[in-house]
Amino acid sequence: MDAKTKKTTAATVKADIAKTAAELAEGSKKTAEEVKKAATKATETVKKTAASTAKKATAAKKTTTAKKTTTAAKKTTTAKKTTAKKTTAAKKDPKVNVYLQFADRNYEINDLIKKVQKAQKNGKKYDIYLKPEEFKAYFVVDGSAGDIEI
Repeated sequence: MDAKTKKTTAATVKADIAKTAAELAEGSKKTAEEVKKAATKATETVKKTAASTAKKATAAKKTTTAKKTTTAAKKTTTAKKTTAKKTTAAKKDPKVNVYLQFADRNYEINDLIKKVQKAQKNGKKYDIYLKPEEFKAYFVVDGSAGDIEI
């Protein structure tokens, strides 16, 4: 259901409820049977309005679904072509170099990582702590500690 249909249905329901409430307020003047008839009539009106609105919404939905299916098929074909082009011209991550400068010395971080990996092979997790004032790199590899000169 679209927003307009929902608003129309809601407005109809509210009007019927208000009418029934007004009739119920006058209940002291009417008999219980009259009130019951009025409530039943209001309920039937709401059901008829809802059924009519549902039919209209279903017809609109079928039309929209057919349009969406055609559009989706076109987009899928275009997406496949675009993906094929992007795969052939995939971008690589840029190379990043990080340097530590301390006491007139220059240390490349990637070199220090390689040194630690060489000192402690086949690790799954490497934690490296640089202490340039001591000219050392301390590391913990899978729970095993060590250090290297930098």
